[in-house]
Amino acid sequence: MTNKQTATIKDVAKEAGVSVSAVSKVFNKYGDIGAETQEKVLAAAKRLDYIPNQAARKLSSKHKKIIALILSGLKVEKGVTMPFEILTGVSHYLDETDYEFVFYGTTTKKQKEKSLKQFCAEHSISGLLIQGLKTTDPYYKELANFTLPTVAIDLQVGNGAISTISIDNEQAAAEVTERLIKAGHTHILFLNGTKQDEVSQKREAGYRSKVKNAQVVYAHFSEEEAFDYIYQMEKIEEVDAIFAASDLMAIGVLKALRERNLAKPPAVVGFDDMALAAYVTPSLTTVRQDIETMSQQAVKDLLNQIEHQKVTHRLLPYEIIVRESADI
Repeated sequence: MTNKQTATIKDVAKEAGVSVSAVSKVFNKYGDIGAETQEKVLAAAKRLDYIPNQAARKLSSKHKKIIALILSGLKVEKGVTMPFEILTGVSHYLDETDYEFVFYGTTTKKQKEKSLKQFCAEHSISGLLIQGLKTTDPYYKELANFTLPTVAIDLQVGNGAISTISIDNEQAAAEVTERLIKAGHTHILFLNGTKQDEVSQKREAGYRSKVKNAQVVYAHFSEEEAFDYIYQMEKIEEVDAIFAASDLMAIGVLKALRERNLAKPPAVVGFDDMALAAYVTPSLTTVRQDIETMSQQAVKDLLNQIEHQKVTHRLLPYEIIVRESADI
């Protein structure tokens, strides 16, 4: 560096031979950085006359109120609208407040590189909305002892300081399964997402609570995996109903059943009531949850927690939408 006024955090990282994340952790005084790395970073900063502008950042943050929305495992696929409904609901509500809005799409890999605490400190976050975590994710584990005002959407984290909001996924799945049984279906296959996803766990628990001989397959919320499994499934004629834990998987099921051209295809039920559910053939019976309303209520609950220290655990209503794929 020849011009010390232009030194940046990237310059310090390069000079010290470490990552930008490591430099940030040193200056934010995180405890997971070794003494040797700290010495390298501080020595490099001294050589470059780099001074982190902490005072200016703190002064600025006094005048800013920033809400972060973190969506984990964000997948953009045809017809999948849930992430965008969450984003729309949050941003529309915050537009009417004096809070600023930060959106962060994360993955397990990113979570290992930067802790939740570090992300919030770097962006001066006042409160957090989070959705989509698996129980094995680093952020999920970190939430167990998290103290920043937070609302977990469709997620229970075992931390009484964190607000939660969802529908009763277990009850909804139990009700669908009970309706299928009352409609005469005796062999119900449950097509689930993953074992690590809490929503999957709740929906599977609801299904299992109503059947004697559970049959569960995991298709990772993938239309293609659901299609492949049903298309190749042996003795499918023994199954008289298929309950999928998401509409996307249910649509894969419907496509596979059409390809197989069965004389008497099983009833099919999905979950979420995504935009395509009413337009596929046959139209999909499903569980509707109002994601935009849920998102806006999550923001209200978060602001209430920030401004009045009130933690809320809220269950919103759901509705079973009966269409052509299953008369329940």
